[in-house]
This record gives sequence, C-alpha cells and structure tokens, in this order.
Amino acid sequence: MLIYLNTLTNPSNRILYENYYLDLLSKYKAYTDALVLDELIYVSRKKYGIPYKLSIEFIEAIILPYINILKIGEEEYEYASKIITEYKLKPSDALHISVMQYNGIKVIVSEDKEFDKIEYIKRE
Repeated sequence: MLIYLNTLTNPSNRILYENYYLDLLSKYKAYTDALVLDELIYVSRKKYGIPYKLSIEFIEAIILPYINILKIGEEEYEYASKIITEYKLKPSDALHISVMQYNGIKVIVSEDKEFDKIEYIKRE
C-alpha cells in the first residue's frame, strides 16, 4: 500500500489508497520495520522510476510522523529463520512476521497472500 501511495499519480486511483491509509491510521496504532522502507524505496525506483530522493521525502513526510519504526535484531533473525523453514516464506516476509511477533502485533497490511500461511497473523 505504501508503494502505491508513493507512486500513483492518477487522482482517482490515489484517493482510494489515501483514504485507506487514513482509515488504518484511525483504527490502529501503526508500526513497520526498516525492511518495509527499504522495499518501498527500491521497488518505487525499479518498477516505477521514482527517484530515491522523492521516496525518502515521502517516507519523511507521510510515514515517519505517523508510523513507529521497529528494530530488527538477532532475536528477530533467529525467529525468522524458523519461520522461513516452517512456512516457506521469503526471508524479508519472515523478518516482518518475526518483528510483529516480538512486538505483539497481530495484523499486517499487505497484498501478499503468503502471510495467510501464518495462522496467528491477520492480513488486512
């Protein structure tokens, strides 16, 4: 969702994502990790041609004031390695789940249906 907010320029499409983002922020205390920001910057440039500088400005203006950034450390890595082997998730997805688990977060906003494999996580 954040990638679409960063890349969509068509007002009728963009407003749908803006409204969804605002709705989520009104319902939940929002968290993410640095890997999400990395993916946003990388995919925005590679797939949509958005310069790094613009993506960084987007993160600083639209994400950082409203979403808490959680740390990824050794414990999260160790738990993620178990998730990778047990659920066959991509390493980055397993790290997201691990960060969620260590911080008591049960809901993820993602189009990625791979997260549905994790029975203790609800995908929004």
